[in-house]
Amino acid sequence: MPEVETFKAWAESMDSMTYYAILRVPEGVDLARIKEAFHSFALDAHPDRYVDQDPGVAEAAAEVFRRGVEAYNVLSNHDLRARYDRALAAGQLRLDAGLVPPAPTSSPLRTLEAITNEPKAKELCRKADHFISIGKLDEARALVVTARQLDPHNQELEERLKLLWEAIALEPG
Repeated sequence: MPEVETFKAWAESMDSMTYYAILRVPEGVDLARIKEAFHSFALDAHPDRYVDQDPGVAEAAAEVFRRGVEAYNVLSNHDLRARYDRALAAGQLRLDAGLVPPAPTSSPLRTLEAITNEPKAKELCRKADHFISIGKLDEARALVVTARQLDPHNQELEERLKLLWEAIALEPG
């Protein structure tokens, strides 16, 4: 697993990178390729994958992930991408924060187990956290669906379930 210094260096290098470079795609690429690139990026950088690591790793991964989400939000939106391409041609590497849709509001550093309230749901979410950490998103989703049924008023769990669905939808094939 990566160390804190690896993620910190990655985050610092993003200050000099275009959104295209962050997602490792060429300019002019189509939306399908941007989604595929973001999926690969998310598998490497999503903080939920590092919840069992040193807290510094998860925090550094969260910073990297936020920049990747920013890049994806701009490049996957036709109008924002056109605006970004014009700004990039003028030497600007990032769009103004007010133009970019925000990243999900749920805390990326909390495990699924930590956000659940019901004991049975906690058990399921502990297993789901493990599956996420090894990249088995569909298995994690199935557990979180059941946990959500056991903890039906938990909005943060609902948000995380939606993120899992989105991540699965971006998986190739």
